Amino acid sequence: MLAGTSAGCEAADPPPAAPPTAPALPPPAVTTTSPTPVSAGPQPRLFDHTAVAEGVRQVLTQNFGVTELGAVLCPPGQPVRAGHTFECLAQIGGEQRPVPITVKTDEGEYEVAAPG
Repeated sequence: MLAGTSAGCEAADPPPAAPPTAPALPPPAVTTTSPTPVSAGPQPRLFDHTAVAEGVRQVLTQNFGVTELGAVLCPPGQPVRAGHTFECLAQIGGEQRPVPITVKTDEGEYEVAAPG
């Protein structure tokens, strides 16, 4: 599991990547831990979209092997709620591509799927 980080959030460092022994296809999705949501209290908890974008950037480069990665933008106001889905946009090789995100737990664990 890969941990996303943001200000005000405690997260473990990602484990070191093992050298590949043979060519392999990237996984269809990678689960990562959420940065600390930006809201609390009676209102719904929301993801820090800037921190999620950084987590997506890490997954795309480290797990999916994306090398020509430009800006990664995730929409603000996404609730920390299991089952919720949304898309970030990543500039890959000069092309804007959607990156599907699925929230796995109410604690903020989310899955980053391969770019479309």
